[in-house]
Amino acid sequence: MLSARHARGALSRPPQSRAAGVRPPQAFRTPVLQRRVVLRAAEDAPAEAADGVVISPLDRAKKALEDGLLDKETLTGCLAELEAEMGRLRAEASAAEERASALEATASNTKDQFVRLTADFDNFRRRTREENAQLTDNVRGDVIKELLPIVDNFELARTQVKTETEGEAKINMSYQGLYKQMVDMMRSLGVEAVPTTGTPFDPAIHDAIMREPSNSHPDGTVLQEFRKGFSIGGKLLRPAMVKVSYTEEGPANSSEE
Repeated sequence: MLSARHARGALSRPPQSRAAGVRPPQAFRTPVLQRRVVLRAAEDAPAEAADGVVISPLDRAKKALEDGLLDKETLTGCLAELEAEMGRLRAEASAAEERASALEATASNTKDQFVRLTADFDNFRRRTREENAQLTDNVRGDVIKELLPIVDNFELARTQVKTETEGEAKINMSYQGLYKQMVDMMRSLGVEAVPTTGTPFDPAIHDAIMREPSNSHPDGTVLQEFRKGFSIGGKLLRPAMVKVSYTEEGPANSSEE
């Protein structure tokens, strides 16, 4: 029994090398196993810091390199994550470029619309201004047309009235003063008299009611005005009634031939 116990105690005791302080092979493996366990734990752990901030694969690789825990497996995992991150960034960059192109196209269309609207508004404003001016001239011309018979009466009185007494002369001067005020008012509105006597006949502004042979004037010359014509702003209000000259060959000229 004692020998058996001594044998079992001898088997349970470490060999002489252990007593001499030599580390067993398992003691050399322990740091390696611990290192692999730490790397595996670091690899499987979420890429977040203690404060919840996400750590990028590059930062993880740098930290593992600083801590001396970087091996091939960890480096491969970090590279795979970096490639995935680069792919995601490229996809986001492509999407951003597409959005930028779409926004640029929208901005270009908006600019074109703004330019067209500005041009349309300028045309509308110019057209409105011209229409207002034309309407003003038309209304002014219609009012002046209603006053033209009064002007004709004043003009007829000026040529026909013959004063014999001082009282009649004063009355005539009063009438002529009113006529002058009316003429000045019409001139201030832009009304102009149509040129007649001594000018060539123009069917656009003259209304020929008589013709008279004349060898002292060129053919088609206005000899006399019977009624004044007026225009405003280049628009004819009323043509002038005139007498026009014409030339005719006499019998003497025919006999000489």
